[in-house]
Amino acid sequence: MDQFHGLSKREREVAKLVLEGKSNKQIALALHITENTVEFHLKNIYSKVQVSSRTELIIKLRDSVVAGEGENAENRDGSISSKWSKSLREAISRIGKELNLENLSTSNSQNGTMTFYESILVCFRKYAEFNGRASRPEFWWFALFITLVAAAFAYVNESLVHIFLIATLLPLLAVGTRRLRDSGMSGWWMLFLLAPVGGLVLLGFLWARPTLPPQQDDTLPA
Repeated sequence: MDQFHGLSKREREVAKLVLEGKSNKQIALALHITENTVEFHLKNIYSKVQVSSRTELIIKLRDSVVAGEGENAENRDGSISSKWSKSLREAISRIGKELNLENLSTSNSQNGTMTFYESILVCFRKYAEFNGRASRPEFWWFALFITLVAAAFAYVNESLVHIFLIATLLPLLAVGTRRLRDSGMSGWWMLFLLAPVGGLVLLGFLWARPTLPPQQDDTLPA
């Protein structure tokens, strides 16, 4: 593999375990060697890969792995990855815009303001509550929380990302449904999540709609 070019067999084994997030002690146990030997191999790896720390090594090797996988799977899923990346950038951009608009709004007193920390507490407290309403700060702060934590876990271990996303899926669907109802839309619009890319973009616009005044709530669909 290109990212391990120039490394010995043992150095490749050490580098792969480093990429998996293993500590020196765990690497030593896995390879049946001493921690001093692990440190010796790491110094050689740093020199050959031209990095100065474990963090730089992980970033450089991970980027190389991702680039290699992208080239091998270009015809199969290159366009899908590109669409999802574009969709994610649009979603993050919209989060920033909507949060900024909410902070500048003079009508916050109608629904009450909500901080980043408060929105997380509320969304987890209403873990599977699909009834009621959710303000724009409540939804977008929680969406930002999931995005940031998932991105942080991605640098540690991919399995942690999957576990975290599964654990937060239900509260995210719940607050998304409440946000739609708060903007005057039916919660059934959440089914558009089943449509790849386009459904998420459409829901992004619906989640960004302003709050529907209470007096107009009589005609809201169930």
